[in-house]
Amino acid sequence: MSNYNITIDRKNCLGCGACASVCKNFFMDKEGKASIKKSRITDKELELNMGAEKICPVKIISIKKIK
Repeated sequence: MSNYNITIDRKNCLGCGACASVCKNFFMDKEGKASIKKSRITDKELELNMGAEKICPVKIISIKKIK
C-alpha cells in the first residue's frame, strides 16, 4: 500500500469550493480558503482526492507519492 502527501498553495486559492464539492477531505476554512483534513492519504483515498486536484481551476492542489 502506497502513501501520498497532499499540499495546497493556499495563498493562490480562489475560494471557489470546487475541491470541497467533490472530496470530503477538503473544506473551506474561515478565511474562505481550501483546507484539508488529512495531508497524508492511502491508495484507497487517492481517487477521490485526485478528483479535487483535477477540478481546481488554479491547480493549487498537489498530490505526490511518498517514497
